[in-house]
Amino acid sequence: MNICTKARLASVSILLIGSAGGALAQDASDGFYLKLLGGASFLSDADLSGAALGKVGFDTGFLAGGAVGYSLSGSGLRGELEYAYRTGDADGKLGITGDLASTSFALNAFYDFSPIGTARITPYVGAGLAYVTEIDFDVVTGPIGEYSKSGIFGYQLMVGADVPIAERWSLNGELRYFDAGSQSLRSPTSAILRTDYATLDLVFGATFRF
Repeated sequence: MNICTKARLASVSILLIGSAGGALAQDASDGFYLKLLGGASFLSDADLSGAALGKVGFDTGFLAGGAVGYSLSGSGLRGELEYAYRTGDADGKLGITGDLASTSFALNAFYDFSPIGTARITPYVGAGLAYVTEIDFDVVTGPIGEYSKSGIFGYQLMVGADVPIAERWSLNGELRYFDAGSQSLRSPTSAILRTDYATLDLVFGATFRF
């Protein structure tokens, strides 16, 4: 399954979670909020060079993280600081197996559109600048070793919908694209493995507003 097909499937999933929204609690107000995140992460195929040559694919992985944010009442704007961990296993088609993972912090900005329907489903779009603290590829078979790089910048784009379920709680479903570009990962023995790093993530979250 290529990343475009996964994007279409993820978009359908977001529409489904929106249509399943419950009764209205109250409109989001200005102020701080906390969010917990989790979901599926689909790593794009990577063109490897250096210690290994060829294109390697990845099985479906996962994303986990959290964020603290602030909403500006009446403007539709909000910003947040987010931490995220992503991981996915190589599919072994090149004789390479192992785990490709990353940790990152991101500054995100969102725009919330007007709520829709009696369930008050709120669509939103967003973008973020990420600081990737580490990309790590633990290769088990193939050019065995731990290849990593720290201090990388990337970006992400988000589209989703938020549904209130209680006075201060809401759930959301989101599709996001994350890209950290092409990177040269280095092992402790100074071997280099060059790989692309981009993911399509289907993210579900729970938000508590203070």
